[in-house]
Amino acid sequence: MRQACVPSSIRRGLAPKSNFPVPLFSKSLEYEMEKKLIVYYSRTGTARQVAEQMAAQSGWQLAEVTDEHPRAGFLGDARCVIETVFHARAKYRYEGPPLDEIEHVIVIAPIWMGHLASPMRDFLADQLLGSTHLSVICVMAARGAFRAVEEIMRITATIPAPVLALFQRDVLSGLSQEEMAGFIDQVKTAGRWEQSRQRAAWLSPTEA
Repeated sequence: MRQACVPSSIRRGLAPKSNFPVPLFSKSLEYEMEKKLIVYYSRTGTARQVAEQMAAQSGWQLAEVTDEHPRAGFLGDARCVIETVFHARAKYRYEGPPLDEIEHVIVIAPIWMGHLASPMRDFLADQLLGSTHLSVICVMAARGAFRAVEEIMRITATIPAPVLALFQRDVLSGLSQEEMAGFIDQVKTAGRWEQSRQRAAWLSPTEA
C-alpha cells in the first residue's frame, strides 16, 4: 500500500506555516496575564491573603508595597495614626514591575481609621498611571471603603472599576471567596472589552 505524503513539518511535530494572520484571541490568555498586575499592601497579613488567593485563581502577576521600617507594636500603631490623621508621608518600598508597563492594575489595601492605608496612598500618589486601568479591593474591619475609593480617585484622577469591599472577618473565615471570584470575572470581562476595541481592522465586521 502506498503511504500518504506527509509534510516534513508535521512529521517533526511542527504546525505547517500559514499565509493567514494569526487571530489575536489565540494569545489572549497570555496577553491578559502579562498586562494585569495585582499591587497590594498588608500590615497584618489579611490583604496579603486576598492578593495571593486572587493571583492563584487568576494567574495575574503579584507585586507588593512594603514598609521601609516595621510597624510592630505600639510605635507602629502610633505611626499609622499620625500618617492617617495628619497625612504624614509613609516611607515605603515597592517590589514589582514599573506600572507604565502594565495596562490594568488591581490595588488591594487595608482601611485604617476609615481611610486608605498610608503606604498605598503615597505609593499611588507617586505613580503616573496615565491610561492604566485601575480596579480596587479594600479590606476593612467595619467601614471606610467608600471613602478610600474616593481618595484613590482624587489621588490618581482615575475612576476605578470594578471596586470591591471585603470585611476582614469574611476573608479570614473564607466567606469572601465567592465575592473575589465575581470580581475576577468582572476584571476579565472589562479586559476583553478593552481588547476588542483595539483589535485589528481585518477582524472587524464594520470594515468588510
